[in-house]
Amino acid sequence: MKRRGGITDGDLRVDRDGDVDGIVGGSVTVAAGCRAAVSGIVSGDLIVEQGAVVEMSGILSGRIVNRRGDVRVTEMVG
Repeated sequence: MKRRGGITDGDLRVDRDGDVDGIVGGSVTVAAGCRAAVSGIVSGDLIVEQGAVVEMSGILSGRIVNRRGDVRVTEMVG
């Protein structure tokens, strides 16, 4: 499991199981078959590919684009 934190300018692709926290200045894409916990602030979209499992907590400014994954939202999505 990998942890990504801090500030990310632009988009972020999660291609292995892990946690994403902090601030992402673009969209977050969780690759097919990966598990991720996304918290903090995401300025763009949350894109969940087929078979991915994502728990979103925090603030999402964009949309949730679910491409046949599993998404659970536990906080504010705005």
